[in-house]
Amino acid sequence: MDGPRVLMVEEGGFGGVGDYAARLSEALAAEGCAVQLATARDHPHGALPGVDVRAVFPYLRERGPVSRRLRDAGFGRVYNGAAHALTIIRLTPRARRFGLVHTHGAEWPPLAAFQHLLWRAAGAAIVHTPHNTFDRVGGMRVRFKEWVERLADVVIVHAQADLPNLLPSVRERAVVIPHGEYGGLARTGGEADRAAARAELGVAGDAVVALLFGQLREDKGVDVLLQAAAEVPEVVVVLAGEDKGALDATAALRADPRLDGRVIVREGFHSMEQAARFFAAADVSVLPYRRASASGVLLLSYGFACPPVVFPVGGLPEAVVDGETGWICAESTAQALIAALRDAVAAGPAQRARRGKAGAQLSEERYAWPAIARRTIAEAYWPARARRG
Repeated sequence: MDGPRVLMVEEGGFGGVGDYAARLSEALAAEGCAVQLATARDHPHGALPGVDVRAVFPYLRERGPVSRRLRDAGFGRVYNGAAHALTIIRLTPRARRFGLVHTHGAEWPPLAAFQHLLWRAAGAAIVHTPHNTFDRVGGMRVRFKEWVERLADVVIVHAQADLPNLLPSVRERAVVIPHGEYGGLARTGGEADRAAARAELGVAGDAVVALLFGQLREDKGVDVLLQAAAEVPEVVVVLAGEDKGALDATAALRADPRLDGRVIVREGFHSMEQAARFFAAADVSVLPYRRASASGVLLLSYGFACPPVVFPVGGLPEAVVDGETGWICAESTAQALIAALRDAVAAGPAQRARRGKAGAQLSEERYAWPAIARRTIAEAYWPARARRG
């Protein structure tokens, strides 16, 4: 049976949430849904098979000297907020016509709450995937984030660990649908030669490369990784992603003489071709997160057959088979990470490669996008439509 018509709204375009919305849109289209994806004007997705991609959300980003100065002066937030509010208003007739809207994240929760209020008043059924069931800033953002979820007919979370983080009234309308695999996304980066990738980074000999990929935020545990690596001399740390405050916060740790020559920083937003080279050079992908829901980086690690080392927080341990597809630290501490890194070093290249392949296989089997799409239609879209009558 054909699926419903759905307006997929993901305004960021870039990063894990943007990749997720694009992959899900493709899979839904293959299952018979008429999907229109409303995303950023500068999105990187290109043409998606069966999906009507509309680049409608304007952005003033921090990726050029002029835009960076404008944002530093406070103009960026004003411009982005006003432009997005106008775009939301312009999308309202489209939301009414489709009758079903699937929103993602909440870059600015007050604006997301306005969006849900407006589209619900227009009669559209709303499915919302928050991706994170915690807020990194706190304050009034938390209240608005709760309203975003309250105004949705169905909320999708990616892990059982997310459910207790929802309000009881939201939990009644929540479904757990896992994050889809990123093997296909990883393959878009092409084949990268391991020796060449390591030489490009300046990694010498048989050093064990521990990669922390993605936004470099303080809650990602960059400091803990550096503390642990200082005690494991065989490990070289690669930090690759846009800096969101973690580099300044860890400057003293990176200056530790024990880490001299063993910390490589590649700051900035990286294409999938660049990501392919980082993961080709890596022996393990490290996720010592202080807080987590599910993780696109973990699924991307599986996609590149790079075994993850994770802290036992949020939904991370639900996606790792300890000793088979990666390592789950005994606790969320530097000492536990030291033990896991030492174990990864002692495992040797063949064992690390075996776990990487096992993770890739697990991901393809458990998190296949066709199954994710079918569950999204059956467990979220049709129930949401039914609630709207």
